[in-house]
Amino acid sequence: MRKYQFNKIIILGFFLINFLIVNLFADGFIIPKPVPGVKIPPLTVKYHRVSVKIVNQTAKTTIDQVFINNHPRDIEGIFIFPLPEKAGISEFSMYVGDKEVKGEILDKDKAKRIYENIVRKLKDPALLEYIGRNMFRARVYPIPAHGEKRVKLSYTEILKAEKNIVKYVYPLNTERFSFHPIKEVTISIKIESKFPIANVYSPSHKVSIRKEGENVVRISFEDKNIKPDKDFILYYSISRDEVGLSFMNYEGRDGNYFMFLASPSYVKKKEKLLNKNLIFVLDSSGSMSGKKIKQAKEAVRFIINHLHEKDKFSFIDFDDGVNLFSSELLVSNSKNKEKALKFVEEIEDSGGTNINEALLEALKLVESGERPNYILFLTDGLPTVGVTRTGDILENIKKANRFKARIFVFGVGYDVNTELLDKISSQNYGTSIYVDENEDIEIAVSNYYEKISSPVLSNLEISFKGIKTKEIYPRVLSDLFKGSQLILIGKYEGNGPVTITLSGKVRKKEKKFILKNQKLTKEKTYNFLPRLWAMRRIGYLLEEIRLHGENKELVEEIKKLGIKYGIVTPYTSFLVTEEEKKILNLVAPEVEEAFFARKVTGAGAVKMAKGTKELMSIAQMPQFTYQKIKYKEDKTFYLKDGYWVDTDYKEGSPVKEIRFNSDEYYRLLAEKPGLAKYLSIAVKVIVNYKGVNYKIITD
Repeated sequence: MRKYQFNKIIILGFFLINFLIVNLFADGFIIPKPVPGVKIPPLTVKYHRVSVKIVNQTAKTTIDQVFINNHPRDIEGIFIFPLPEKAGISEFSMYVGDKEVKGEILDKDKAKRIYENIVRKLKDPALLEYIGRNMFRARVYPIPAHGEKRVKLSYTEILKAEKNIVKYVYPLNTERFSFHPIKEVTISIKIESKFPIANVYSPSHKVSIRKEGENVVRISFEDKNIKPDKDFILYYSISRDEVGLSFMNYEGRDGNYFMFLASPSYVKKKEKLLNKNLIFVLDSSGSMSGKKIKQAKEAVRFIINHLHEKDKFSFIDFDDGVNLFSSELLVSNSKNKEKALKFVEEIEDSGGTNINEALLEALKLVESGERPNYILFLTDGLPTVGVTRTGDILENIKKANRFKARIFVFGVGYDVNTELLDKISSQNYGTSIYVDENEDIEIAVSNYYEKISSPVLSNLEISFKGIKTKEIYPRVLSDLFKGSQLILIGKYEGNGPVTITLSGKVRKKEKKFILKNQKLTKEKTYNFLPRLWAMRRIGYLLEEIRLHGENKELVEEIKKLGIKYGIVTPYTSFLVTEEEKKILNLVAPEVEEAFFARKVTGAGAVKMAKGTKELMSIAQMPQFTYQKIKYKEDKTFYLKDGYWVDTDYKEGSPVKEIRFNSDEYYRLLAEKPGLAKYLSIAVKVIVNYKGVNYKIITD
């Protein structure tokens, strides 16, 4: 055991350990040394923290985690870390406490034999996920009785760039190996580049992105009590343009998909931002009394205090009548802001809800010219005074909005008319935001205002040359704001190369940004695109049904896409258990009931409206784990009669049966290494791989 090079007998002895005492957590796993006659309980992980620094495509990753030994005696084990696929590792170190631990990096062939040996002995295919990767291995001792062992690990790799996009991957795919949720998982990344950083995007996890300058970006992910079930993936691009553009494509089995990203460069000077016109329309009817009106007034105060000095603004509060702060838009100087704050202070809640007149008065304030016009409309109820019929209100707003002001709607609570509010926003270039009854109105409104407070480019248009695009989402493009990012997903036909032009207005002047001659890749790097597109497409179709009524063709397409990609909708709720239904927004009992009964008010209607909007704008794969559905990269599997069945397998088609853990099984993996990741999901699998159906059977 000198230099921790365990001999073959000890290694094989480790592999003979029962599965219940093999513990894998987050990035790596520990195989405890067997003790005759003693059953060692599973280790747990107290926390798992990852810190990454990327400087000009050189990434140094540092992992800090604490293992907890639940056994009343010290134990010894081997720590194994599956290295990122295709990573060129130039430095690797590991510390247990303050002491550096020597280990070894095993090449893919040697690592493959070890992974296969573990699978053979434990009769569990999960480690097949890592076949094709190098491995780091080291001895960990002692792990104290009922105590903790802190492990720190770091390695350096050179990241490759494809076109102008750099990809970073951290192995975080071990959900099946964690006997208990990890109490804390954090990933923090700092990117420094000699060239300006444009788009930053993670398809795998919802991350926070903060630009600290043209060349520095910080990214973070944090969660608690989770079982990580997929690798952490991050893309970033570099660009010298004022608006950085990126393009990704994937050639799928049922079509070709693309993603287009656009981000404004880091803005230091206020003069780079567009001056805007903003009108806040506040419902002060009797139903807003108490906490609601207090929070709403605080939101208005926040907006007043955060207006840019050259912005123009006004405010309206309404009940059964309409009260204007000013009959024209005012410059947001200190004098006018002080008057506005006093106006807000005097707002009182009473009376009915005259939505029609309030919005028509707001639209009278809208100005033509170079400035974008935004109306923020907040209400907690139904139209009860004046014009109350949905169709009449929409028609009146359409006629009055001749300067194409964007109307952003905030619906508070469950008494709002979701059909009316969603049609107001969708027909007037905006969006709807729903604030739960127990949610703080001030926080919800102020957070959204911060996103749209600094416009950079308005009236966006996008054109593609070299491919023909279709079914693109979102259908309506919002303006580009400071710190924002446009993510466009769609399908295409054609062979490229692709030239993309993004145009928009900066004041009166039209500006164009062009991404030239993007070659279409045949790589599988962006295989997440079909499922993301399908989710957005389903969100759009559900919204059409919700607002305009059921249509057989739309329903059939939702069912087809939902089943193929494992997306749970009111039409595919049979894919999940009754318990899972209760916690899924789109298929919770009150939501399904509201959807099929065409209800436009109430908790179910509001939750359905929120759910469809989330689908239409989704940018990351969901974190939820289902009992009957599993995802593996571009494939979806369902549990049926004890087998996990690939949706690409057609019932009754010929299959090639192969016995799990047999020599033939491992020969197949050697001949078709790309199959291993799909077979890693379970022992009994039916998968279609390159036109052949494989059925993995047991004794």
